[in-house]
This record gives sequence, structure tokens and C-alpha cells, in this order.
Amino acid sequence: MTTLIGGEMLLWSDLDGSRGRGPVSGDALGFLLSQPFGRTLVAGPHAPELLEALPPAQVTVLARGAADAELLATRGLTVVCGSLEKMAAVPAYDTVIALDGLDRLHSAEAEPHSWTETLDLLLAVLKPGGRLLLGVENLFGIHRLTALPATPTDAEWTVPDDHDPQRPAGHARLLSHLARRGLHVQRDYAAYPGLSSPTVLLSREIQADAALAGALEAAVATAVQPTTDVLIDPVRLATAAVRNGLATALAPAWVVVAHRDPGTTADAALPDAVINGREFRLPAAGLPRGRTLEDHLLAAAQRRDLPTMRDLLTTWQSSPSAGVPAAQIVLGDNAELTALAPAADPLTALRAFAASAIAGGFAPLWPIRADEAELTAVLAGMTGRELEPSEVPPADKPGAHAVGDLLADRDRLTRELSEAKAKHEWYEQMLLRREAELKRVRQMNALLSATVPGKAATTLVGGLRAGKRAMRSVVRRTRGS
Repeated sequence: MTTLIGGEMLLWSDLDGSRGRGPVSGDALGFLLSQPFGRTLVAGPHAPELLEALPPAQVTVLARGAADAELLATRGLTVVCGSLEKMAAVPAYDTVIALDGLDRLHSAEAEPHSWTETLDLLLAVLKPGGRLLLGVENLFGIHRLTALPATPTDAEWTVPDDHDPQRPAGHARLLSHLARRGLHVQRDYAAYPGLSSPTVLLSREIQADAALAGALEAAVATAVQPTTDVLIDPVRLATAAVRNGLATALAPAWVVVAHRDPGTTADAALPDAVINGREFRLPAAGLPRGRTLEDHLLAAAQRRDLPTMRDLLTTWQSSPSAGVPAAQIVLGDNAELTALAPAADPLTALRAFAASAIAGGFAPLWPIRADEAELTAVLAGMTGRELEPSEVPPADKPGAHAVGDLLADRDRLTRELSEAKAKHEWYEQMLLRREAELKRVRQMNALLSATVPGKAATTLVGGLRAGKRAMRSVVRRTRGS
């Protein structure tokens, strides 16, 4: 059943994603919806598959596009079509779900609303003691720090306003803002790689366990792999954020579960983390404890501790995890290696580490000025495997490029070209000087040959050469006889 409340967008759809980003979706968010919510309002574009975890009889969906309302109604859901401000301010829902955030709840014809005004409109329909599931994009997240300027799509007639003084800037201010609105945060997550379809949700509690840093770094590194060209490599930035305790502050988005009841205790049904379709809970968590092998290797390189580097490389390359990238291996106690990704070719994994070392600025620590293939051969040699750089398999063609790395490569090639040009000019000058010196010597020889002593010397030399030829002729005749 569909109810029109005003502000309907007759020729618009947020679900198909053809004019901008699509609806929020993914198994990670599905884990948060797999619990009883009572009468529920789902506000904003959410993938229909995501809503299958909710009982249809208790769910009302707010959609601003008429086409979306028709699609959702066919799935047995109660649909309210229109703009959020047209809804009656009646506290009728036990739970309000707005995992897509607050930016797509008003129609194009609606008066502009600040972030806080939109939140207040949602809270106006939430019962006392009710629960709010809210997604919030971080306007200073890794996805924005690494992104190139994009061409606005048809959906972006408005953009998230980071100059809005009412929009909370940063994670801490978001929690404070919700508290001032009478909400008590039960659990909040850092969402990677973005708000639309997160694959990794990390609570502050699981991030506080330093022993799990390796597993969290590996999970975040997999989540933020770029698919389009970027300004800088988001993997290095994201793993550094986890390592330095900034995974929440720099997360692309946050997901908050909050209650209006101050006496509500933490819900044990909510996981502490969701990683690639699996949920984890403290204290055991089920994740390997330790740092990544790549972290250990780079730390040894930083200290120029070649014996430790050799031992780590040998342990890695002689184990079943030899073909797993070092960034996807956790090194635990007793040198135990836990692979978090499938294995491939060992040399490919070794080259991937060499590329990380060079891209991370660790190349000057080596005694040679190596490229990826040369450094891979050196690393293989440290494990006892003799290898020529030409035998190293070529790197896979990247699906995306980091402009910062391309600029660094350009500067390096410019510097190498300048050095080669300087050498060429020096050799050219040396060749010109030697040709000039040879020409002068020839001229001097010609002048000396024209003098009386020179002619005598020439005659003597000619006589000696004639005598030499005569002697050779006598020797040949004697041997013949």
C-alpha cells in the first residue's frame, strides 16, 4: 500500500542508482537489522534486499520517488511517498532506520533544511524510548581525502554542506550532538569503504584491542582498494589510520545505534565488528592476534635489521602462506602465520611487498637503488633463492592509479632523465675534446714529417719495414726448401 503525503518526485528514482549513488545495501548492514525492532520507519533509499530481514507487517518505508514507492509496495511493504517534512509529527514508531543518512529525505522542491532540522523531523516520529539507526557520511573521511574532483551527477542538486554550523563535524561532535537531542548511543561503528555499501564495520571497543590491529588493518586494506583513479593510495592511508588509532576519525562513514531511553544497556545481539560478511564479538572476537607480516618486515627494514628481515622472509616463503600478500598475513606468537586471503604465486606476493616498500618510501634503506623487479630479486635472495630480475613476473596492470604516485614517478623520471642528459653532455664534451686533441696530434705529425729530421726518420722507418718484409720472405723460402 502506498500513501502520497506531498512532495512526491514523479520522475525520479533513488534505487536504480543511474543518476547518482544507489541505495545503501550490503550484508554488513544486514547484521544490524537482524533483531526485533517493533513498528519501524525506514527513511531514505535502502535496497529492497536489505529490508527482507524486517517483518513486512511492521515496516513503513519513506520514499521520495514515485517509481521507488511502486517497487517497494510490490514487496508487501507499507510505503509513504513524499518529502520528510510532509510527514505528521506523531511519535508512532519504535524504531527509525536512516542508514543512508539525512541527505536524501527531502524532495527537490522542498525548502532547504539543515542537518539538525532534518534529524529533528525524524525524531518527531520516534516514540519515547525508541531506537534510531543512523548512517552519517564523514566529510573529512579517507574517501574524500584521496578522491579526485568528480563531475556532479544529476542527483547532486545539493551537496553535503561541511560549512553548515549545525552539522556535527567529526565523530566526537556527532555523539555530543545526538546526546543533546536526548539520544544515548548504544553502539557506533566506523564504516568502510563508504556509506552506500560498507563491507567492514568496526566498533570503538574492538579498535581499542591493540592485539587485533593486524586483522583490522588487513580488513580495512581490502575494503578500500580503489576501483577508480585516486589522488593518493587509500590503502596506505587507511592502514596508517588503524595503526595510529584514527580508524574512526578518518572513516568514510559512521553507523550509530542510539536509544531515547537513558537506562538502555548495550544490546548483546549487536556485533563488535562485521568484516566481509562475518560478525565478531569480544572478548575472544575470533580474529587472529598480532601485527601484519608487512608491518614486521617494514619495521625491520626501518631499523636495517637484516637478520630479522631474512628470518621473516624465510619463514613466510617456506610456509603454505608464501603466495599470500604480506599485508594479508597476521604474525602471531611463536612466529605463527595466519593468512587472511587466498594464496597465489609466491613471487607475485613478494613483488607486492617490494612495491609497498618502494611506495612507502623504504627503498632508500636498501644498499641498491632498486626498482620492483630488482628489489624482489634481492628479497628472494635473502630466502636462499637465486633469482635474476628478468625472472620476476610482471606486476598486474593496476585497475586504478594514484595521482600522487604518478607525480612522484614523473619527478623521479624527470630527475633520472636530467642525470642521463648531464652524462650525455659530459661524454659529448669529452669526445669533442679528444677529437680536437687527435686532430692537433695529426697536424703536428704532418708538420714534423715535412722537416729534414722527420724525412730521415720516415726513410729509416720505411727501410726498417722493408727489411722486415725481406726477412719474412727469406724465412718463408727457407721453410719451403
